[in-house]
Amino acid sequence: MAETKDQNATRPADRPELSAQNVQPEKIAPVFWTGPAGEDGPEPRDWLAAIIDGSDDAIISKDLNGIIQSWNAGASRLFGYSADEVVGKSVTILIPEDRLDEEPAILAQIQQGQRVAHFETKRRRKDGTLVDISLMISPIRNSKGMIVGASKIARDISERRLAQERQELLMGEMRHRVKNLFTLAGAIVSISAKSFDSDGDAFGTIRSRLASLARAHELTMAAMPEDHPGDTDTGLLAVIRTILDPYASGDRIKIEGENPRSADKRLPTSP
Repeated sequence: MAETKDQNATRPADRPELSAQNVQPEKIAPVFWTGPAGEDGPEPRDWLAAIIDGSDDAIISKDLNGIIQSWNAGASRLFGYSADEVVGKSVTILIPEDRLDEEPAILAQIQQGQRVAHFETKRRRKDGTLVDISLMISPIRNSKGMIVGASKIARDISERRLAQERQELLMGEMRHRVKNLFTLAGAIVSISAKSFDSDGDAFGTIRSRLASLARAHELTMAAMPEDHPGDTDTGLLAVIRTILDPYASGDRIKIEGENPRSADKRLPTSP
């Protein structure tokens, strides 16, 4: 019998519930053309066997006790076990300890004639590492129409998860940078409002100061050799002078000190 755990046990934050969105009515069985094929024509079971064997996805069947009955080449690639190592054993060898409660919940849906679609979870490989997968689970019926087991199609979604994580990281970085830009622009407006009288050109002053930041950014980005191979030696003092140029009327500001070059990769490329 498959191992079970208390279904009220604490569920990890990254675990989705087996919700109504995953559970669907059983689909109609596949239909095969029965036209003339000659004496050597394959039987429907042969067609299905070839499809299963040639699939890149892991396709596994189990009985209602969770005992593995069949195991295709895709399952061997995904989980690392050969068919001889797993057929006749409980499917729980693939399930991490903190997800054992998923198996009885899935079997309960199968026994009701429901299929579980696009259920994203984690499973354990032979080497102990975890893999993100999407599961599609359907009932298997015998010739009398009785449900005797389930077929599982497991697809590796690790790359998709990594892409999602990268996208979330980039979006978070973008939100942070945009927020900083708005904060900086607001500070420039506030400072500029205090630095001129009613006869001053407020718009021109603010525009000039924002433009100086844009020019400084261009100087630092030009320090990237792969983008601008002909201009890779911008000095730090040149960047500072560009930023402060709108404020340096007369001799108000004097800039001196060390002047590391961009070729030393010591200049920041973002605020």
